[in-house]
Amino acid sequence: MSSELPVLDRSVLRSSLGDDQQLIEEILELFQTTTSDIIESLEKAAYEGDLETVRKTAHSIKGSAANISAKAMQESMKDIEAACAKEDREAVSERVRDSIREYNRLKLEIGR
Repeated sequence: MSSELPVLDRSVLRSSLGDDQQLIEEILELFQTTTSDIIESLEKAAYEGDLETVRKTAHSIKGSAANISAKAMQESMKDIEAACAKEDREAVSERVRDSIREYNRLKLEIGR
C-alpha cells in the first residue's frame, strides 16, 4: 500500500540538488502548482470512464512524483496504471480516490 511508503524523501532531493534548500522549495512548489490541475484532469477522466486519459495522466504524474522522490504518490500512480491495463473501471475509480488522498498527504508534507 502506498501510504506505507515515504510521502516525500527530502534527503534524496538534497543529495541530487546539492543541498540547495531554495531550489528544493521552488521545485516542490512548482510540482504542487502544476500537479493540482493534473489531478483534477485525472479525476475528471476517471469519472467519465476515459481509461486511456487516466492511464496517460497517471503515467505523467508518476514521472513527476519520481523526480521529487514522492514515493507514495509514485506508487499510487503505478496502481492506477495497473487498474487501467486491466480495464477495471471500479478499481480505477478507487485508485484515483486513493491517489487524491496521497496527493493531499504530499501537499501537507511540502508545506512543512
